Amino acid sequence: MKQEMININANLLAEPTFSNFEKDGETVEVANFTLVKKYGKGKEYINCAAYGEKTEIAKAFEKGDLIHIFGYFK
Repeated sequence: MKQEMININANLLAEPTFSNFEKDGETVEVANFTLVKKYGKGKEYINCAAYGEKTEIAKAFEKGDLIHIFGYFK
């Protein structure tokens, strides 16, 4: 099955939260954050997660920042 790549530009709703979990005997860091995209009078909320090395990028995020994400739905 072929997956299409998604691209989203939206604003960070709040500061990211960080946590850790164990996988295959290793500790993996995860960053969770929500983006908000305004469409006319409506809004769309997108929940996101970054894992491992990608959490370092999220540590620089601040509420209201314009964020560009891309990838595949999981």
